[in-house]
Amino acid sequence: MRICRFTLNSDASAQPRVGVVEDDGIHDVTAITDRLPPLRWPVPPGDQFIAALPQLRPQMAELARSQPAIALDAVSLLSPVANPSKFVCGAGNWNHMGAPFGMIGFMGKAPTALAGPGASLQIRWPDRTTVHEPELAIVIGRECVNVSMEEALDHVAGYACAFDSTLKPEREDWAFCKSFDTYGTIGPWMVTADEIPDPSSLSYRFWIDDDLRGERSFADLTGSPAEMIAFASTSMTLYPGDLILSGAADVGPVQVGETMTMEIPRIGRMSVKVVRSAHARTAPWGA
Repeated sequence: MRICRFTLNSDASAQPRVGVVEDDGIHDVTAITDRLPPLRWPVPPGDQFIAALPQLRPQMAELARSQPAIALDAVSLLSPVANPSKFVCGAGNWNHMGAPFGMIGFMGKAPTALAGPGASLQIRWPDRTTVHEPELAIVIGRECVNVSMEEALDHVAGYACAFDSTLKPEREDWAFCKSFDTYGTIGPWMVTADEIPDPSSLSYRFWIDDDLRGERSFADLTGSPAEMIAFASTSMTLYPGDLILSGAADVGPVQVGETMTMEIPRIGRMSVKVVRSAHARTAPWGA
């Protein structure tokens, strides 16, 4: 199943909706969220919808069949995950980078960096360099800690495309540089894990405007998605909706006015415009 979150372009209130994506368009299944239990403070970590997805899916499929299709160009796509407690970002874990097999590195990104492709990549410090990082997003489906590599994929809700955008560091820490608003783009939707039994068999292509900049297989990661989940869970509890990003093999600068596009067959194609943020300013210290 392909699951998305979206707003209708015709909806002045821009209320987020939930949809099932079929070949003819998006089928609105927002009514399914009425079956989620009410939350009270203190709200538990993780994404409530993702946690309940196994129970909701049969009813979502039934509801989707009764709803008319909405054209993709009539909506703005949000991140398919609304409330991750954290990003766990892979770093340097591609074979061509010279890392030994099995080496897995991680960096953090604030969950407030989360965005969908409809939000664009909004450049806050235009006098500094922001780089693109096309990656695979692994969406955790249920809580896990110290999970084995053999069982790790059983804890996955689904997969999506990701741009782990980063300000090129000068004086700053990597976590700060990855945490600007909209620097964690996830989309265009989430494909549930049952449709992708082996995420290492996936590959991607990546363009800036019409220029192909990268074409790689996730089989070339030094740590497979299962290994990444297992390793991350040795140091932190993973909650439903948490996002593990594969790490980038193709990194380079992006400019305002360009469009980043990545395509992962069996998942989808995601295009993100690069724009100047309404909050843009000169960096606090010089370039």
